[in-house]
Amino acid sequence: MLIFRRVFAAGVWLALSLAGGSVRAQVTSELTPPVAQSSTDVPYPQGADGDAAVVLELVVEKDGSVSSATVVEGTEPFAGQARAAALTWRFVPAQRGDAPVAARIRAQVAFHRDEEPPAASPTPVVAPSATAGAARVAPSVPPPPTPPMEVTVVGARREIGQTTLSKGDVREMPGAFGDAFRAIEALPGVTPLASGLPYFFIRGAPPNNAGYFVDGIRIPLLFHLGLGQSVIHPGLVDHVDFFPSAAPARYGGYAGGIIAGQTREPATAWHGEANLRLVDAGTLLEAPFADGRGTALVAGRYGYPGPVISLATDDMKIGYWDYQARATWKLGERDTIGIFAFGSHDYLATRSPSGDPEAAKEMLEQFVSDFHRVDLRYDHALSDGRMRLALTGGYDSQGAEPTYMTNRSLGIRLEIEQKLTEGVRFRGGADALVEHYGMRITRQGPFEPVVPHSADPPPTNLTGGMYSDFVWRVTPRVELVPGARFAVFASSRHDEAPSTGRTRRVVPAVDPRLSARVGLLPGIAWLTTLGLAHQYPSLRVGNVPAPMLSVPGFPFGTRTLQTAAQASQGVELALPAELVLTATGFYSRFWGLTDLSASCFQHSDQMPMRGVPFVPPYVCPSNQPVRGKAYGLELLLRRPLTKRLSGWLSYTLSRTTRRSRFLTPDGTEDVANVPSEFDRTHVLNAILGYDLGRRWRVGGRLLFQTGTPYSHLDGSLAVPPYNAFRNPAFYRVDFRLEKRWRLGQDGSVAFVLEGQNVTLSKEFSSLGMDCEGMGDGPETCKQSTIGPLTIPSVGVEAFF
Repeated sequence: MLIFRRVFAAGVWLALSLAGGSVRAQVTSELTPPVAQSSTDVPYPQGADGDAAVVLELVVEKDGSVSSATVVEGTEPFAGQARAAALTWRFVPAQRGDAPVAARIRAQVAFHRDEEPPAASPTPVVAPSATAGAARVAPSVPPPPTPPMEVTVVGARREIGQTTLSKGDVREMPGAFGDAFRAIEALPGVTPLASGLPYFFIRGAPPNNAGYFVDGIRIPLLFHLGLGQSVIHPGLVDHVDFFPSAAPARYGGYAGGIIAGQTREPATAWHGEANLRLVDAGTLLEAPFADGRGTALVAGRYGYPGPVISLATDDMKIGYWDYQARATWKLGERDTIGIFAFGSHDYLATRSPSGDPEAAKEMLEQFVSDFHRVDLRYDHALSDGRMRLALTGGYDSQGAEPTYMTNRSLGIRLEIEQKLTEGVRFRGGADALVEHYGMRITRQGPFEPVVPHSADPPPTNLTGGMYSDFVWRVTPRVELVPGARFAVFASSRHDEAPSTGRTRRVVPAVDPRLSARVGLLPGIAWLTTLGLAHQYPSLRVGNVPAPMLSVPGFPFGTRTLQTAAQASQGVELALPAELVLTATGFYSRFWGLTDLSASCFQHSDQMPMRGVPFVPPYVCPSNQPVRGKAYGLELLLRRPLTKRLSGWLSYTLSRTTRRSRFLTPDGTEDVANVPSEFDRTHVLNAILGYDLGRRWRVGGRLLFQTGTPYSHLDGSLAVPPYNAFRNPAFYRVDFRLEKRWRLGQDGSVAFVLEGQNVTLSKEFSSLGMDCEGMGDGPETCKQSTIGPLTIPSVGVEAFF
């Protein structure tokens, strides 16, 4: 894990000088310089040390955006960090009289390690240019004396309804292990299947409805099984965007939340990272070549948790690894080509529960996953925008004994962003993805085929779509983003009967989106998001936990797309001490939802029977679509975790319901609207971190969540009132301590002690039941417990 650094807001002073040496006589209107709209931080570069200053030359457009940032003075990694941050800043534009004009300004970014930034010294002076209509820098003419002015610049424009986790915040979050994706769990609206397992309910949508993206590339999993590290090295991740609902139009095909990771830009100087922990080791190396025209990066992680797990049990084996490789080459000033390849492997096996001593020696594969992606990309800088064309090939293999599924995919995507007018920016594109599924079955289950008829033979899917939206700044305080996605979901498969041949189904879908931000008062904004989303039905395959193995497609003509209507209303309030408070109310409605986490019962000869054991929800063979809804209130109060005293408080009050089917003791079926098996009324995350000085930092996190609902049982069958009772509440405490030392001129090395669930708390779960007396007398069942799921981490990290 990276060492917590003292990260200060970089003091930014804007120094402007006369254009062309003098003010032209014909220009008489007063010119005012650009003014920052609000404050933000420029994070201290990872692995850097000491103080530094970077001078940038910025072009601030008429709409207040920064279209160009050039490093005038400064060394890496500070120069690259400052330039990347500057491109996201927004200003009230320079004005000549009442008319906004473009301006060229200089900004000095001062990085300080252990003390507050010094007082501002440069002074801004603006003079107009009659020919260009902008302020220009003329170093040869000294500026006249004016009172000093200090400006702290705003951060990047966020999508409405989006929460962004920066690398600096994530690295310092206790229990996240420096992993940007894993830190999602601490956000409001997010509930894991079980504490410590990285499979999330997001605003009532089950884990199989969440979409995971890396640089716009769809991937099946974001986390390694067991210890929950992400499949992308954290040093490669610049930030993670989280959309709990109504994501921008460029994200389609999912009826739940979107978690999108963005890799950082290629580095301009050689650098590396390495870490060694009790359970895994990882490294990242990146270097430019050919005088900076090209860059090359390799990264990876290898897990060896076996020795640690063997201390507690010899009935389990876990292993994992991942890799990433990237290369880029500049064809010219505006054109770049690149290749990005990455992949992941997970393995989990447990000893056979059979009473036969010989059979008990066998280790059964509970989950095996491999995926690989190769992305070829071409980037072109437009006059005031960008374009990317990419081709992606993929291979996935997932399963558990005895059922294994493969997926070979090929996709293409086009992304375009272009400024149209001073107040309107266009974003659009198109994508298509072909997925061919295969299946391997080593044996059949004791009750019925492991793979139901609905998923065998597996389908071939073709998904295509076009999307566009417009970021429209109606007034300086009002921003609207209307958009839509037009998609086609097509699925086909060979029928078992030769006479019927191949069955095909094509379903079109339209996903409208609308978001708005209205500035009510300085520091107060009203946020609105509305959207409709569609997704393939999810077909469970084999006896594998719900979020892990499913096939999307249309097995029968009667099955429809999963559909979600999503809406939210929120208020964002900027408070003193760099605190930001967000309060959001949300409502989601679901139709045709295939909730693979919903509980059901095993059928024998297609008939429910009393005395048949309760089967955990993840082996339900029916895949019945359901209707449901979710609504609630989310609160998030945060201060950057990079501050000396930092804090984070997130709270969710919500309710998720499903129209579910239940089997009664007399063999009939009952239907009722009940709370979802994983509905939790209250979820609270509280984080506190403090810089002790001398490069020591300590932090803690408290997670509290109320229990999941359950029904009283008659034997193993639920009886009314369904899901009317609650399991006990659960809490856990995470802890992090680090000490960092300087390594050479620009590097550092650190010792990190971190633990998740250091309280060793157990959790009651809806993932299954503990039953006794089956076949030997009266059967009794009770809610099962999980845990304690605890993850210790002791390791050393280095940045060089």
